[in-house]
Amino acid sequence: MTWYTSFFTDLANGFWRGAVQPAQTSAEVDFLVGLGTGPRVLDAPCGSGRHSIELARRGYAVTGIDISDEAIAHARALAPSLDWRQGDLAALGSFGVTADLAVCLGNSFGYLDHAGSQRFLADLAAAAPVLVIDYGCAAEALLPSLPGEIRMSAGGVDMVAVNTYDVASARLLIDFTFTDGERTQRSACVQHVYTAGELTRMLNDAGFSSVELFGDTDGGAFEVGSHRLLAVARR
Repeated sequence: MTWYTSFFTDLANGFWRGAVQPAQTSAEVDFLVGLGTGPRVLDAPCGSGRHSIELARRGYAVTGIDISDEAIAHARALAPSLDWRQGDLAALGSFGVTADLAVCLGNSFGYLDHAGSQRFLADLAAAAPVLVIDYGCAAEALLPSLPGEIRMSAGGVDMVAVNTYDVASARLLIDFTFTDGERTQRSACVQHVYTAGELTRMLNDAGFSSVELFGDTDGGAFEVGSHRLLAVARR
């Protein structure tokens, strides 16, 4: 079983719902709106729906897909009129969704193995002419300052993350512990690490003819030490 199929429970999801401030969501959606695409958006994976709901509030028609039953139920409770779908993005093409813009946000790229990531990008290219990937595990962003351990509390959940980088396979291995005072969830996460150049070539191979690389939602260029990579790919 792939790790992410059972990772995103109410403890993990509750932590991230509490950790992300509304201003961050607003800035990220501002960035998307600034691309000037058409009104249909595919949010894959959509998590608990923070981007989908804000995009819908601004007049976009959004389809949100996520593997987590808990996340989809939370999103549906907040915005029951939106098109929420539960399922594995490893088979994104089976959903038959087409849009003007596809987004993969919240550092959700790299969950699949290399072949799976290639298929995922090809499916996104088939679904929409413009794609935005928010990738916090780009090598230039991750490796210069990789922390060994992170401790945070958010949404009533305490989180401890212990990071290990596997050089031979270029994978970030993270051992998570989530605790809400009564329950504890221990889970391992794996994210495949690519350089910006490798991701650009993968996007080109998937069918995107141009790729722009940004270091944040303010539109600054991506460089070594940027804390995230925002890749905007166009067919």
